[in-house]
Order: sequence, then C-alpha cells, then structure tokens
Amino acid sequence: MSPLSGSHSAWWYGRAIRLYFVFSLVISLFWIAKICFIDSSHLTSSHSIADTSADLTPPDADRQLRADRGGANANALSLQLSGPAPEYTLAFTDHIYCINELSKLGRKGRMSELFNYMHLSAEMFTRKNSAHIDTWRDMINSGYDRALIVEDDVDFELDAVSVISRALHALNSTSTDWDILYIGHCSMEEDEGRANSAYGRLYKSTHPFCTSGYILSRNGAKRLFAYFAEHHQQARALDVQLVALIKRKLLKSFSIFPPVVFQRRDLYPSDDGLELKIAKTFKNSAWDDALTFVPRLANWVDPLDSVYLNPAFKHIPSWMEDGNAIN
Repeated sequence: MSPLSGSHSAWWYGRAIRLYFVFSLVISLFWIAKICFIDSSHLTSSHSIADTSADLTPPDADRQLRADRGGANANALSLQLSGPAPEYTLAFTDHIYCINELSKLGRKGRMSELFNYMHLSAEMFTRKNSAHIDTWRDMINSGYDRALIVEDDVDFELDAVSVISRALHALNSTSTDWDILYIGHCSMEEDEGRANSAYGRLYKSTHPFCTSGYILSRNGAKRLFAYFAEHHQQARALDVQLVALIKRKLLKSFSIFPPVVFQRRDLYPSDDGLELKIAKTFKNSAWDDALTFVPRLANWVDPLDSVYLNPAFKHIPSWMEDGNAIN
C-alpha cells in the first residue's frame, strides 16, 4: 500500500470518529431534554395561588397554606403566627376589648395568641380589678361607635367574623337604634324570640345570661354606663342585671343563636350547668384549630407558672419576662 493511500484512510477514519462523537452528543442531548422536560400546564402558577389565598378569609387562608406545606413543616411554622389585621377587625367593629385581670397572665397569653390566629386586632384590657363598666367608659371616651367586648376565658367559632358581620348587616337594616348584640351567652332559649327575617341566626334577646361576648353600640354604652354608675351597689351579678333591663325594655338587645363565642370550661373549670349545656352547640373551635398548627399554644395555662411550660418549646413572650412591663 502506498503512503498516499495510508494517509487517505487515516483521514477518513478520523472523520468517522468525529462524526460518531457528534452523533452521540446529539442523541444524548435529545434524551436529556426528553427526560428533563416538564409540561408546566398542570402546575398552579403563583398568580393563581395568590388568587386562591385572597378568596379565603383568615384564618382559613393560613390553614390552607399550612396544610399545603405538609405536616413536616408544621412544627417549624408553629413557632410563629402572622400578626393581626386591623382592617379585618374594622369590618365589623371599631374596637375589640378583652377583659383581663392582672393576675391572670396565662389567659392574657392565650387570648393574645388566639386573636393573632384569627387576624383580629384586640386590646387586652388588663387591670388589677377589671370590670365591664371600665370598658364602657373607655369606649365612650375613645369615640367608638361600636365595640366588641369579650372575657378572657372564651373561644370563637372559626366563622365567627362572617356570622357577626351578617348579623350586624341584618340588624342595621331593620333596627338602627339597637343597644347590644350578644354573640356569646349561655342561654339555650335565645332562639325563642322573633327571628330577623334577613338572617336566620339573629333573634330578639330573651334572657341571654352570661357576658362572655357582646357588641355594644355607642348609645348602648352610654345607657349602660349611666345606669350602672348610679346602681353600682347592687349585689346581683352583671348578667342578671342586664337581663332585667332587657325584660323591662330599657335595653334594646339582640342575640346570635347558636352563639359564636363560648366560655371554655374545659380550660377553666366551672360548675355552671348552663354554660356546659350551651357548649354542646359549639362546633368549630378556633382555639382547637390553632393548636393543630401551633402546638406550643398548649403551654398557656391558668395560673401561668414556668413549671407547667413544655421544655421543648419554653416560649415566653417578652412582655411576660418583666412584670413591670404589663399595663
């Protein structure tokens, strides 16, 4: 074989090798693209996720988000709660008071967490000897047209804000001079009054014993404050006196039934049979729902003592570390 034919064969051989590597590279890239290619049409875009979340009302939006992230991340999320939303509160009331005694720090902590979970902006009305009349005075002086007043041992139904808003809308459309709307009580007979045709859970009050939760109009606050400032020495319980005023038609009162605010006697025991009976109508607890995602909330006890805190969390808010900071 001549030298010329040998070099010619080597040239073809080298060319064939190069073509082989190019072909192999093309085939490899093809399969890599085929394996890695993802049809994103079945995925939810960030825009649609935002739209879905916007359609949910707190705390439903938070619950959906946490559920989507799965149980593995629940413990990490349990160490924080999003803050309250003032505009959400203002949708149905000018202000929220939670009556709390200075000695009951456990209740203050639990209610603060519960309001945060429900995205409600509330004032912990903490005093050495708190009384309902003090909130009425503050409401009048602050110029609020209406205020929600709850005690520090209560729980809410998850859809409480929706129910309250609908009841107020129906109430304002038929009676502009109402004084008080009971959203929490311990009467099983509040549905015996004439129902408001615009909303089936709104009734004229019959005898709504207990003062676990109610909304006052400005006129109602003035009327109650004037009456109790003059009759403050009466020995009867506040809720009994309020029912007496309703019976005498001195107070224009309405009630939501079943109520959306309940006293938690499993957390704070009592022998009051009326409260235990009404509690049977309680269906969807906001506090129990919060515990599902925020297990450290179970640390709140009454009275609060560091020996009761779960050492796995040991979470004490800064306002509790210095007793002088509490107002």
